[in-house]
Amino acid sequence: KTSGSCPAGTIIKYAVNDITTKYFHVLHDDGDTMTLQQRENTVYNTAWYADSNDSTKGPLTILPVLESATSGWTNVNDQTYTMGTTNFNNTNSYTGCTLTECTRNTYTLGQRTAKSRMITMQEAIELGCTRIEPSCPNFMNNYLYDSTSYGGTVVDDTTANGVPHNYGYWTMSAYFYDIVSAWYVDYDGSVEYNGTTGIISGARAVVVVNK
Repeated sequence: KTSGSCPAGTIIKYAVNDITTKYFHVLHDDGDTMTLQQRENTVYNTAWYADSNDSTKGPLTILPVLESATSGWTNVNDQTYTMGTTNFNNTNSYTGCTLTECTRNTYTLGQRTAKSRMITMQEAIELGCTRIEPSCPNFMNNYLYDSTSYGGTVVDDTTANGVPHNYGYWTMSAYFYDIVSAWYVDYDGSVEYNGTTGIISGARAVVVVNK
């Protein structure tokens, strides 16, 4: 049980089930629940949408892989949301989006319920990320390729202590100037875009827990 409000970036050690403990950073704290993102990538080397460079389909490859990897996290809340043409409709306001960077998402997926999701472009921007420039808070790009240059802790681009690392991790948001790319958080602390079939990135579980 946590009292008070935890600022973004606070490190949280949390038992996701009765046998497994993970490290997370706080993204948002609304007083009753906290939205957390796993400190390291949960899923590695996975395309946003593997069938073609077509962001109009949504993250149909990476999102189910992430959901499967976290399905046994019984101590986190279910998240139910619908990814719409211009916003992510949910009681969690952070998955909505009226910003230019994500109002041109054109895909529509049916309602999903899962233990985890990926960060949205809106959340990344509200936390301080900007396009191309390394402006994300350091905790967001820890444990990625060469992140020690930007305040992180990992120097190896393949493995460190037996754990793989990626150049970044995908967001749920499509790139808005073309239909072949999606946004990801890069190791240098910026938010950039890549073709949806690219496998240089993975995903970090975003979960909601009660305080």
